[in-house]
Amino acid sequence: MGMNASVRKLAVLVLPIAVFATAISVATAQTALPSNSIQRQDGMKAMANAAKSINAMFKNTSPYDAKAFKAAAETIRAHSGATLSTLFDGSGTTAGSKASASIETDRQQFDKLANDLGIYASALSVAADRNPDTLGPETRMQGGEAMMGGPLARKIDAAREAESMPAEHAFHLMLQTCTSCHAKFRIEPK
Repeated sequence: MGMNASVRKLAVLVLPIAVFATAISVATAQTALPSNSIQRQDGMKAMANAAKSINAMFKNTSPYDAKAFKAAAETIRAHSGATLSTLFDGSGTTAGSKASASIETDRQQFDKLANDLGIYASALSVAADRNPDTLGPETRMQGGEAMMGGPLARKIDAAREAESMPAEHAFHLMLQTCTSCHAKFRIEPK
């Protein structure tokens, strides 16, 4: 009888603590879910790290590894296009965000840049498939190739031209897409 009473007292003490702990962990899990702003920041960091990896392979500061090159390109592709656009829906002026309210006023251009980013990343992924051992001369920009930047540059159709250009050119255009988007749609802290 004495042991049964102790078990009951212990159960009376432990059960409320367990229920309280469960309630706290459920509440914490609900408030710990990442917001669009956090998801955007995480995606941007993942894309930046992937771009650094690809850049190191083009610069020969890191050995070329087709699987790592493809994985980096796929990381960028996965975070771009509609995925990127959706994360910015209606949240241009979120507190703590560097996103400009002009995203909503110029949604068509923002979505095009997000889409072009994915197209260039896809071209890089295909280049990795085509070049399993080395980044050959056909993947490199040639001496006379223009970067297609600046106000007088010929506008290119990323969807039609990305896979036919050298991978290094697609990479540079992808970086220019990032720069263009940040210049227009990112607020720099003052």
